[in-house]
Amino acid sequence: MRQLQKIRQYQRLYQHFGAEPKPTTIAEVAEVALCSERHARTLLRQLAQSGWLSWNAQPGRGHRAILHCLTTTSELSAPLMHACLEKGDYQSALQLADGDPASLHHIITPFLGGKWLKHQPTLRIPWYRPLTSLHPALQRRRAEQHIICAVHAGLTRYMPGQPHPVPDLAHHWEFNEDKRRWRFYLRSGAHWHNGQAISDEDILIALQQVLADPARNAGLTHVCRALLIAPWCLEIQLTIPDAMLAHRLAHHVCRLPHPQQPDIGAGPFAIAHHHSHYLRLERQPWYFAAHPLLHAIEFWRTRTEAQKPAWITVGKGQNAQAAVTSTSGGFAWLMVNARLPEPLAAWLRQEIQSMTHQQFLHRDDLETQTEILPGLTPPQYPQASEAMLPATLSLVCYHTPELCELADILRARLKKHSCNVTVKWKDREEWHGHNALDQADLLLGDYLAGELPGFALVEWFFDEPAWATALGEDTWQEEKQKLMGYCESEETLNNHLPSFFRSLLESGACTPLFHYRYRLNTLENVQDIVLTASGWLDFTRAWLPPAQDRTTSAS
Repeated sequence: MRQLQKIRQYQRLYQHFGAEPKPTTIAEVAEVALCSERHARTLLRQLAQSGWLSWNAQPGRGHRAILHCLTTTSELSAPLMHACLEKGDYQSALQLADGDPASLHHIITPFLGGKWLKHQPTLRIPWYRPLTSLHPALQRRRAEQHIICAVHAGLTRYMPGQPHPVPDLAHHWEFNEDKRRWRFYLRSGAHWHNGQAISDEDILIALQQVLADPARNAGLTHVCRALLIAPWCLEIQLTIPDAMLAHRLAHHVCRLPHPQQPDIGAGPFAIAHHHSHYLRLERQPWYFAAHPLLHAIEFWRTRTEAQKPAWITVGKGQNAQAAVTSTSGGFAWLMVNARLPEPLAAWLRQEIQSMTHQQFLHRDDLETQTEILPGLTPPQYPQASEAMLPATLSLVCYHTPELCELADILRARLKKHSCNVTVKWKDREEWHGHNALDQADLLLGDYLAGELPGFALVEWFFDEPAWATALGEDTWQEEKQKLMGYCESEETLNNHLPSFFRSLLESGACTPLFHYRYRLNTLENVQDIVLTASGWLDFTRAWLPPAQDRTTSAS
């Protein structure tokens, strides 16, 4: 776009020379505008004819001319930004904003929410940070996990509101009497997003990649063999009975990207564009199940990390309404290193629980009365006597605003007791790094719930490395084996889960602190908002009413 290039060059001149008349040379203009001296003369003539600047050259070799920028860059770029956004060209608009999404915020706002773009229903979601890798093995953040489930298919999948997994790449499955041999009958005729047919070998190789990856196989260590026993029939053999295998395979880490091209999936939406400030998903024409009603989902970065909103908003803030709310089954938690003396651990638990209640009691987006399973609330611990504090304590904390706030309060409070708390903030990837938590005295983290509350807790217990710190590695492995033994039937698991986790809570190994309250704000024109367990809307169900004026390419 020539106009975009012209404005970008003027922006460079304005940033360098400012709004006051400045002496300069053609050579300097060419250097600032990143062009040749010959083109710099042409550019200056064009900008002067447009009335954007004045250029008064002096006769004689070596004499300096006077350049005067007459208009601000925002006056020039705002109309073009608006035109770019009307066409859905977020990248060009961001270039005009010098890569700063915050400066685009007031212009972007009218284009958010449900819109018809070139007669196609498009949902645009404002976001506050870059959306990183969408490979199942590399993501532990809530938004990316939800997008992964929209892009990649698995053998099974969850649907919001349904307690059991439904077919995906497997159209149905069965297991033998002792639940050690499962057969998944695969869907033929499916395609990857690039149009390539999905073979049964592709599915087997993708599953073997899951089983070989320590970042993805925590709940599948009892799988001893996966093989094709006939065309389109995949058999999984287990070392112990497991009635919950179809549930495990519905987890986002068990989604199956293309074996050689991990950005390509087979889910309802394909990745059309993925940049640090912009992500566009488009309805996949090759999808084997019911097609979504939305044509595209776009994430536009309009804020910074420091401006993270309390609620997910889809649409214009001033016109948005609270569409759906829910309280997460997940929770923020405290764990104490097993090596700490029990009197000290008990006092710290009590102190942090009290701080949490005082700090977050009146927050609209948090709930301090926790219940990790229906009817299972944290026990009332006896009043702990003040313990002798060490000179230092180390705290490892998930890098979330609420937990960082709590960590800062704890550090300030214990400093008054002559105890210095060293805090290390880790994102979810660093948290799961090798030996990342071994030396921590205290751990503040959070658990993201899944569609089936009880079984989601089981998966978390298997996958969360903080349990090794809170229980000791040997005890954690023993408890995992006990929990796996309960999975011989769904009934047995449901009967034993409450007592299993009640014992962990009563021992003080884990102390729940608060739940997150999810709320999705949206415009009236986005229909059928169904929240998942993680607080996101189900992309496959949402739709827009017909556009009022089909003669325009965008509204």
